Amino acid sequence: MENLTRRGFVRTTSLIAASLPAASLAWPLVGRAAPPAAAGMPVDREVFRAFLLRSLEAKLGPILAQARPDGRFGTDPWIVRDQDVILTLALLYQCKGGPHYKDPRLLGHIAAGGRFLRSRQDAKGMYAFDKKDGSNWGQIYMPWTYLRWIITFQLMADDLAPADRAIWAEGLQLGYGGIAATELSSRSNIYPGPLTGHPPLKPGEVIPWIHNIPCHHAAGLFIAGRHFGRPDWQRQAREYIQLVAAAQSPHGWWTEHSGPVVLYNRVYIEALGIYHALTGDPAILPALERGNRFHLNYLYPDGSAIETVDERNPYSPVTLTRGPDGKAHYQPPLAGIHSGLYASDEGRALLAELFQHVARHDPAELDADYLYLFLPPTAAGFAFTSAPERRFRMGTDALVAREDPWLVSLSGYCCPRIGNRFIQDRQNLLSIFHRDAGLILGGGNTKLQPLWSTLTVGDAHLLTPLGAKRETNLAPNVPLAYTPDHCVIAEPAANRWTQRISAGGAVVELACEIVSGSEMRLAATLLQAAPAGRPAAVHLTFIPYPESPVAFSDGTQAEIAGALWEKTGVTSVRHHVWQLTVPTAARLACPVVPHNPYTSDGHAEAKEGRLVVSLPLAQVGVPTELKLTVIAA
Repeated sequence: MENLTRRGFVRTTSLIAASLPAASLAWPLVGRAAPPAAAGMPVDREVFRAFLLRSLEAKLGPILAQARPDGRFGTDPWIVRDQDVILTLALLYQCKGGPHYKDPRLLGHIAAGGRFLRSRQDAKGMYAFDKKDGSNWGQIYMPWTYLRWIITFQLMADDLAPADRAIWAEGLQLGYGGIAATELSSRSNIYPGPLTGHPPLKPGEVIPWIHNIPCHHAAGLFIAGRHFGRPDWQRQAREYIQLVAAAQSPHGWWTEHSGPVVLYNRVYIEALGIYHALTGDPAILPALERGNRFHLNYLYPDGSAIETVDERNPYSPVTLTRGPDGKAHYQPPLAGIHSGLYASDEGRALLAELFQHVARHDPAELDADYLYLFLPPTAAGFAFTSAPERRFRMGTDALVAREDPWLVSLSGYCCPRIGNRFIQDRQNLLSIFHRDAGLILGGGNTKLQPLWSTLTVGDAHLLTPLGAKRETNLAPNVPLAYTPDHCVIAEPAANRWTQRISAGGAVVELACEIVSGSEMRLAATLLQAAPAGRPAAVHLTFIPYPESPVAFSDGTQAEIAGALWEKTGVTSVRHHVWQLTVPTAARLACPVVPHNPYTSDGHAEAKEGRLVVSLPLAQVGVPTELKLTVIAA
C-alpha cells in the first residue's frame, strides 16, 4: 500500500482524507454482509467494503473464463470496453490478505490486457468504436477504457515487467497526447456541435466541449500528467474540470441540448468525484454538492431514478423475478451508485438510500471498482444529514412532489426537436409513482413515437419508429405537433397539480389530484382548439409489468408483450396492481415501442414499450376525467 501513496493516489493534505486508504486494499475481516442500513442511517463502512469486495470477487471467474492468451477479455466480437476489467483484476491483485494478493496468474492477465490495448490503437491512439451487435460507430478515444487503463497503470507499474511497463507507458502517452490535443474541445471528431441557442462556430474557432465524455478524459488526463511528469496535462485537466463545474445548472445538472440529462448526469459527478478525490480541489466541491442534491431528489423511493426531465434516457424495463413460492417480484432499474457520492452530505444520503436496495441483490451486478478504490478511510466518511425534499422545484421548469405513498414528477421543459439520435424529443411531461405499485405512469422520452407524447395535435399515426434506419431523419417535418411549445406547472390546491400545455396551436390542461392513499384523479381539458380543426389528444404512458395481463371492463384480457394490439369501447383497464377508469372513446395500445438510439437501426424490443391510453379531446372546456386506483400490494 505504501507504494500506492508514492504513486500519487493518496494525498496527505487535510483537503482529502484518503483516495486509496490502506484499509480499502486489505481483505475484510467481515465474513458476510450484515443487513443493509436502515433508512436515514449512514452506510456501515465495513459492511459496504465487504459487499464491494464480494462484487469484485464475483466478477473474477467470468473474467478469467473469457481471457485469451493474447490479452483479450470478453466474448466475440471483441470491443475495446472488454478490456475495462483489468482494473478489477488489479484491485484484487493488490488486496492485502485476499486470496489473489500478488497472484502471478492475475499479473500475467493484467499485463497481457494492457499489451493488447496497445496493439489495437491506431496511429493516434484511438480505437474502433465497435459494439457487440457488430455495428461500428467510428474511431474514438474510449473514455471509460482510458481512465481505467491509466488508473490500473498507477496501481501496477511497479509490478509490471520492464518491457510491459514500457509498452503500457507508450500506449497511454500516445492516447493521452491525442486526448490533450483534441478531446476536451470542439476539435474532437465526435463533437456534436454547439448547444441549442448557441451560435455555430466560426471557421477555425475552437471552444471547450462540455460533455460527460471529455469530463472523464480530463480526470484521466490529470492522472496521466501526474504519472508521466506532464504539468501541462495536469493544468489543462484542472482548467477543463473548472469549466465543467462552472457550466453546471444552479439546480445541479448539465445539459447536452436543453434541460437535464438525469442518467448521464451521474457520469459527470463520478468524473468530478474522482478528480476531487485525487486533488482535494475545493473549487469543485460545490458542483458535487449541487449535483448530488439533484440526484437525491430525483430518486423514486424504490431506488430508481426519476426519468421525467431526462433528455437522454427513458425509464428502463422492469425485471420480473420469482421467489421460492413462485410469487412475482418486480425489480425496478436501480439508479447507479458511484464514488462521487462520497464527496458531499447529499451524496452520502443518496448512497445510504440506494445501498438498501443494492445490498439485496447479487454483488456481481454492481460496478464496484471506483467505489472500492476511493472508499472513505473511516466510518465518519459516510455520515450525512440530508434527505429528499417534499417539494423539489427547478425554477418554473420542473417539480417533484412527495406525498407518501404517492410521488408526482412534472416537467415543463420544452425545446425544438433535433436529429441527434441521443437527444430525445421532450414530449412526455408527467410521471406518477406509488409506494406499493412502483412507477405507474410516465417513463420518459424517445423519438419518432408520438404516442409517447403527453399531447399531440394532428394524426399521431403519421410517425412510427418501426422500420427506422441509421440514416432516417429523426426530426422530420410532418403535419403533426408532438412536442410541446410551452408548459406551465402549477399547484393550485393542496395535493393537486396542473400542467397547461401548448402545442400546434392547441392548449390543454392536464391535472392530477391525490384523493387518498390509494386513489388519484386525472383530468384532461382542451382549453383552446387547434387551427383548421386538427385533432388534439392526450396520451398517458403506463409502465408494463412482465407477465401481468391487461384486463378490461368487458371481461377480456390482453398481454403486454408480443404483437401490438389496440382496444376501444371499454370503461376501465387493470394492470399490475392498479386500475384506471377511462371514457369509452379512449384508445388503448400495447406495446407501443420507442426508438432505441443505442441499436444501430434504432429498433426496440417489446419489453421497452408502453401501455398507452390515448384520450381524444373534442370539445373545448369539457374535461375528460379518469380515476387511478392502486388495488393491491
